[in-house]
Amino acid sequence: MFLTSQFNSKGLWLELVLFLVASLSLMTVSISSKRSIFVTIVMAGIILLIALFIWAFRLKTITVTDQELEVKHSCLPFWKRYFRLAEFDSYIIEEEENGESLYLLHQGKRAVKLSSKIYENYAELKEALSSIEVKEWGADTNRAVDSEFAKSHIFGIVLWFLLSLLVVATPVAEYIVDGQVTMKSYFISLMCGLLFLPILFYLLFSSKRITIWRGHLEARSLLCPWKVGYYALDDFDYALEVITPTQFQDEKSLWLFRDKKLVLSIPQSIYANYDVLEHAIGIVPSNSVKMTYLQKLKYHLGKTIDI
Repeated sequence: MFLTSQFNSKGLWLELVLFLVASLSLMTVSISSKRSIFVTIVMAGIILLIALFIWAFRLKTITVTDQELEVKHSCLPFWKRYFRLAEFDSYIIEEEENGESLYLLHQGKRAVKLSSKIYENYAELKEALSSIEVKEWGADTNRAVDSEFAKSHIFGIVLWFLLSLLVVATPVAEYIVDGQVTMKSYFISLMCGLLFLPILFYLLFSSKRITIWRGHLEARSLLCPWKVGYYALDDFDYALEVITPTQFQDEKSLWLFRDKKLVLSIPQSIYANYDVLEHAIGIVPSNSVKMTYLQKLKYHLGKTIDI
């Protein structure tokens, strides 16, 4: 068997056109005065280049043989990865809007993604990879399971960081343009800094690198990497599945409790391999409850829970 992926040219061209339209729209809306035209064009160009790089970087050519799989980046053809099909632990199929995606798990992480929107022969690739034998992941495994941050979460942190720099540097930008700074710019910089910086710190603080190995769990803070929490999985009393209803999609989290207090929260929106972490922890949630953001905050601040 020798099967090579084929790109869905119509879908990819449609995405590229949408990127261009969004960038041009941003540039048009952002122009408020003549002095900002140059800065706006530069910013729109940077955003467009980043969008194009992200768009092109995720295009990968997949080649499947009887025992191996090759992944080659289309924009970086010299960057290749080879896998033996026996190396993969399992695969996950997720339904998406107007299609589905297949993820191949390698050492607890989503190593390869195949999307029906990107690949025209997705069904053939899916059938060729369905022969992968699913391996059990559990708390007694000798293999370590490491968390993997979702790309959307990483993008959110980077975007919020850039916004924080932008609003804090408002006086600097005004000084470069006019040679002087008004009190209004200082006020805007201060107020926006008080809004953006705490949210940025929260995003970093809530992001923890989780490692599960031989019945133990290690949680290392992304904001303070020297701050590490070590837990034995047997020390947790029980787990809860917490669902927060939102306008678009419900947010799901796994909460681990000890002495009726929340010890660790694992949100699905932060971790790309949430299902693998949940399986590796091996603690079945005793209940599924719905909470608002305000209710969740109370337990994060130390409120005890009665189940």
